[in-house]
Amino acid sequence: MSTEPSVAILGLGWLGEPLAVTLAGLGYRVAGTTTDAAKAERLRQAGIEAALWNINDPLPPAWPTALAADTLVLCLPPGKVSDYAATLGRVTALAARAGVRRLLFTSATSVYGGTGVKTEADTGPDSERGERMLAAELRVRASGIPRVLCLRLSGLVGGSREPGRFLAGRRFEGGEEPVNLVALEDLLRFIPAILAREDWPETLNVSAPHHPRRQDFYRQAAELRGLPPPDFDGGGEGKSIDGGALCRWLGLDYEVTDWFSWLAERKARG
Repeated sequence: MSTEPSVAILGLGWLGEPLAVTLAGLGYRVAGTTTDAAKAERLRQAGIEAALWNINDPLPPAWPTALAADTLVLCLPPGKVSDYAATLGRVTALAARAGVRRLLFTSATSVYGGTGVKTEADTGPDSERGERMLAAELRVRASGIPRVLCLRLSGLVGGSREPGRFLAGRRFEGGEEPVNLVALEDLLRFIPAILAREDWPETLNVSAPHHPRRQDFYRQAAELRGLPPPDFDGGGEGKSIDGGALCRWLGLDYEVTDWFSWLAERKARG
């Protein structure tokens, strides 16, 4: 029987695929699911047990052996799932019966409403998306898996997610609101460090400490890519997500501490 640590990643997408490759390089036995046959074959060639499965399809009669890992990581955005909370509840209950011991759920900071600085204790969604994400958190916590960590991610950038394209050439309210973002490169540092520990808290925010105004960040992001900048009306107080508890717990700092420098460095790399 293998003694190497094992992780199953449900959703080998923007985050799940590079995370799988990173963890395999660290000595983990890694399995995961994707709906893309070409990606599955590519990952198998890299030593990752990639299974084809669309989560909206009927659940298999038993949790696939390849996915019966010690730790399950859920990397499924709600837009990919028809009934998010109920579907994740069924999947995680099945994982619990298969012996999964730990669950890392990539949730979102949409669970925070209102304005001002938000820490992990300030849960209170004021949007349909936030209500749906909080319902999903409650369902996965009730799965029967002994240890569950909801990792609440701010807006995702890096890799194929180019912020210069997000708002280019469009008009928006709330130009004074702070941006809350996390880069892929920081996630690929933090998540392996989390998996290496056993003393998981229930919830952690992941949000870089720099919160420039939306109008400043997205205008520069578009201009650096040669795209028409967005136009903003009005102010807006907005909210700032405090991602510091993660750093204090792990003893790691964010690498991205200035989003304008990050944009320039990304442009320089091509």
